[in-house]
Amino acid sequence: MQYFTEHGDTHAEVLAKVRSKYGSGPEVLISHQREVPVKSVWGKITRATRWEISGAILEKNKAQPKKKDETIDNKLKLLEEMLNRTSFRKQTAEALPGADERATLTREIAPSLKKEMMPISVVAPSTEQIRKLEAEIAELKATLKSRGGPDFDLVKERELLSLYEHCVAIGFSEDFAESIAMRTRASVASTDFKLRKKIHARAREVLGEHIRTTTTASQRVITLVGPTGAGKTTTLVKLAARLSVMQKRKVELITIDNYRIAATEQLKVYARIMDIPCRVCRTPEELQIAVDSSSAEFVLVDTSGSSPANQEFLSRQKAFFDAITAQHEIEAHLVIPATTRLVDARLLFDRFELFSYSKVIISKIDESYSFAPIIEVADTWHRPFSMLTNGQDVAKDWLDADRMLIADALLKKWLDESDPADRK
Repeated sequence: MQYFTEHGDTHAEVLAKVRSKYGSGPEVLISHQREVPVKSVWGKITRATRWEISGAILEKNKAQPKKKDETIDNKLKLLEEMLNRTSFRKQTAEALPGADERATLTREIAPSLKKEMMPISVVAPSTEQIRKLEAEIAELKATLKSRGGPDFDLVKERELLSLYEHCVAIGFSEDFAESIAMRTRASVASTDFKLRKKIHARAREVLGEHIRTTTTASQRVITLVGPTGAGKTTTLVKLAARLSVMQKRKVELITIDNYRIAATEQLKVYARIMDIPCRVCRTPEELQIAVDSSSAEFVLVDTSGSSPANQEFLSRQKAFFDAITAQHEIEAHLVIPATTRLVDARLLFDRFELFSYSKVIISKIDESYSFAPIIEVADTWHRPFSMLTNGQDVAKDWLDADRMLIADALLKKWLDESDPADRK
């Protein structure tokens, strides 16, 4: 049985998060639902609360990263050792007179626990044994090929195959993972194919070439759009705190989220703490007047979350921004949770294109094993990342997007899987 505890700003938000991550079948058991105090300085000052839902699941429904076939991997290592010995025997046999008549070779080694020398007899594999080895390698190669993926040498290029499998396991499509592995292979010397550290260093650069980054706050009017529960309001407050508290810029908050009263009140509380104005606009005309009359250097607009399938709702929200685009450039960020699957990421990038977003923010990276699908789709759409967020702490839980930092986050687990000797 697996236990879980999830938090959210509203009961509906945290319930949706539980259903999204664990499902809603009879195997998902909820033990309690309650409001708990926010454990931060601002939370203590304002006595703010969040919803908490705890429970357990009888059978884990959440898809786990694909694991490598350890049997195949161990077998490949054994085959490699045997083939290396075979190659050594052939070279030795050619150097010795009368080698064809010799069935065995004898060498002496020094055991670590004994001082005296001890002869060991090593038998060269027969022609039939070599043929069996080659047949097993061909069978393994056919098995892996049937799964899809690059046609790597299973012995000499095992680390490259492992890189490909890792990329698929963290959420990249097979085509994208193959592209990363093949480009890495082309730029690594064949003598380094067995050195995971060198392959990782080059793969990191190759993946980094697919990641675009940019800065936040390049326009006066900034808005965050995205699906329900993506963390838009929290991210907007983090951006406001960065501009107003840390950079001492004049900021104003505006919300057009007329559907979640609790979220609007929470935004007002944060605004009071940061000592910045906050307005609620219920119509496009009110938004136009608010932006035109604001004296702030930056106007941050909070929006309602919506399902990407609800085109009517998205169009109504778009009408708010149509009212101000004639006079103001809008910097729109698409906020996507790190837990988003590849198929869902493709849908979100497509449906929210309605808002002409120019930048992408990955939220909740602390709640996901990997956010690789978002990286792949952003590369397809040629959209840069501006920020990553990883918690509720307004002052600390965000990072400026950096392409090598993102590449490291996705590939470091693979590097750490290697033996300590390989990383020296």
